[in-house]
Amino acid sequence: MGRILSEKGGPSPKLAGPSEAERIPEKFLLDEEIPTWAEATRWFTSFVEFLENEPVVAHRALNFAPFTQRWAGAAWSELYRVDQKACQWAESTVLIEFSGSYWLDKDSNVFLPPVNFLTALQSSKSARQKALSRALAAVPRWQSIRVIGGEGHNGYPRVFLGLYLPVEIDSSTFEPILKAHLNNCLCASVEAHILDDVVSINTPPTHKSRLVHSLGNKVPGLSSGNGIRTESWEKRKIATALHAGGWRPYSFGRSI
Repeated sequence: MGRILSEKGGPSPKLAGPSEAERIPEKFLLDEEIPTWAEATRWFTSFVEFLENEPVVAHRALNFAPFTQRWAGAAWSELYRVDQKACQWAESTVLIEFSGSYWLDKDSNVFLPPVNFLTALQSSKSARQKALSRALAAVPRWQSIRVIGGEGHNGYPRVFLGLYLPVEIDSSTFEPILKAHLNNCLCASVEAHILDDVVSINTPPTHKSRLVHSLGNKVPGLSSGNGIRTESWEKRKIATALHAGGWRPYSFGRSI
């Protein structure tokens, strides 16, 4: 199974490898060098604690310092607002999970730098979106919530796609979306994307739905509602990698 990347010292991959070094903001550098993921996570947690005390007048999550307690409250408000509107017409919800291998060399227990891993994981994003639009072309309307997060085994996240649909639908509809991920993400494996294992369908939703809570709790800082300060080491690592690489932990989409 390989070693575990522990909070209490031990080896840790760099936050980013040479090919993704330019993504890293200067504030994350340690003596002008890219730190290890563990070093960056400890620094980012302290930085978020400092930001908690900064005065802010804002209403949307984008206006708050990311991963703080105020950001978490605003993020839940955004998620609930979308959920409330969608639950007025949705007859089913769908949750799809996309993942990738975080090994650079499994035999030697060498992990990918997290920013490089996220770049690879998200390389299928455009293809997934196009496949989704084609798969739902006959559906009159739909709403989506996309999340990067999860429990983070060794701190590496997954992508989760939640859908609100006005009709009941068969899980096989989403097979082309899984194939789009597999064909466009070099670190994705067929074994980890078996249709019945990664696609779940529920009917019908009511506001503050099972879907929105499932998605929200996968976002670092939202499961506790207190930002990342009180989250697990793995979720704090996810938050650090997301912020360092410039990825939003959640986003919305809908039919036109």
